[in-house]
Amino acid sequence: MLDQNFLDREDLQKLVDIGFAGCSKGHVPEARTLFSKILQAVPDHRAARTGLAFTHVVVDDFVPADEMLEELLRDDPADDDARGFLVLSKFLQKDSDAVAALMGKFRSQDSAGYRLASSLNEVPR
Repeated sequence: MLDQNFLDREDLQKLVDIGFAGCSKGHVPEARTLFSKILQAVPDHRAARTGLAFTHVVVDDFVPADEMLEELLRDDPADDDARGFLVLSKFLQKDSDAVAALMGKFRSQDSAGYRLASSLNEVPR
């Protein structure tokens, strides 16, 4: 188990980065375990919550992913990272109406979430 007192903010961010990288390389169960362990230690860690949702998106398990991402957005409507991953989920579900609606809600076009979402338009369909 991860100990919140043992790990500082930078260490937690490194673990989150490892989780995203692992998930992107197909190590979804391991990434899911890592994000879950982070959340056991720090239940409100937003990046780990987003990462856990991403572990569902990449395996087309969209219902729990969307629920997690929508909860993050209810908690913080300015969370462009969560919004970007929700756009990715809706894009993969071929829900163009939801994608269009979400694209209009980004707070910053400089955010990583916006860049992720806007890059989907470049993907051949």
